[in-house]
Amino acid sequence: MGRASADVPTRSTPRAMTNPSVDRAIDELKTAIRRGAYDDAPPATLAKRVAETLIATVATAASTATLDDIVKKVRAVGAELALVRKEHLLVGNVTRRVLRVIRDEGTTGERGGANADGSQSKKLKQDVIDTAHEVMEEMMTVTTNIASQSGDFVTRGCVVMTMGTNAGAGTGLSEAFLRDANKKRDGDFSVVVAECAPRYDGHAMAKALAEKGIKDVSLISDSAVYATMPNVKLVVLSARGVLCDGSAFVDSGAYNIALAAKTHSVPVVVLAGSYSISPKNPEMGGYGSMHRLASPAAALSYADAGAPEAVVVNPAFEYIPPHMIDVFVTDHGSHCPGFITLLLQEMYSPHDYQLASK
Repeated sequence: MGRASADVPTRSTPRAMTNPSVDRAIDELKTAIRRGAYDDAPPATLAKRVAETLIATVATAASTATLDDIVKKVRAVGAELALVRKEHLLVGNVTRRVLRVIRDEGTTGERGGANADGSQSKKLKQDVIDTAHEVMEEMMTVTTNIASQSGDFVTRGCVVMTMGTNAGAGTGLSEAFLRDANKKRDGDFSVVVAECAPRYDGHAMAKALAEKGIKDVSLISDSAVYATMPNVKLVVLSARGVLCDGSAFVDSGAYNIALAAKTHSVPVVVLAGSYSISPKNPEMGGYGSMHRLASPAAALSYADAGAPEAVVVNPAFEYIPPHMIDVFVTDHGSHCPGFITLLLQEMYSPHDYQLASK
């Protein structure tokens, strides 16, 4: 998994000024993340839970809390949550979005202090909560906003290659994207789905696309990707996370597709919610070599393992460098890998790129 991330502390962060009910919510969320409760859930589900926890943190701040007090409190909680599972980049990203809201609201009217009766702090907290709820609602529409851009990429007669993904890899973004394209192109395009052994998510993906009205859907083995690629005009993948240099974390098997596409000069489109885009780079905490391993039982059952000393490596996801990606489609529009840094500047404050600092 690599060494500990640079943006979070190596031990639990003290929760100064926290409410007991918020403490329980934080501990419950940490336990759920640690046990993998959100691994196969749409990312928006975890994003909403993190945002709700941070909003509760703001709501229970002391009546005399200043802007700096609230920022430090949210940073501490967000850093603690981000420490649990490093591959869940959206935990830190949602924290940064909420911190940006706090800073923007605090700057409006220069409400950095607190009146004797706490009225100024109360007004600041309410404005932050209201705006944070708007951001949370925006996160819930990520899939719809990304899918709506399908007509810009899928043309009539186009052959699209994708892969089966579990919900945790991108939420069914690829499926939603292709279903929207099917409506806009009246079914006049073909889809090739890699089966993604040993999970075989591609079988479920191909079936779902066919049932939703896409007429020409083909399922191929992973070993046939390279041979099929010369007939493909577009590759569509979903990202678990995006780093600031334009690289991406994807479900295991996607690198094979991206490499074949690069060899045959087929454009690769990666779908990613804005909450998946992180200011981290591959050199920070070993992100460029991070490959979480899934249970070996999914790849080889105990009954078929043979000798007791058999070693089975089953990577859950892998890393695609920016030169193998042509464009990211996000709920904030389409961006080439080199422009991810500009998108980061719109979403987060530079002061919050490192959550544990200050």
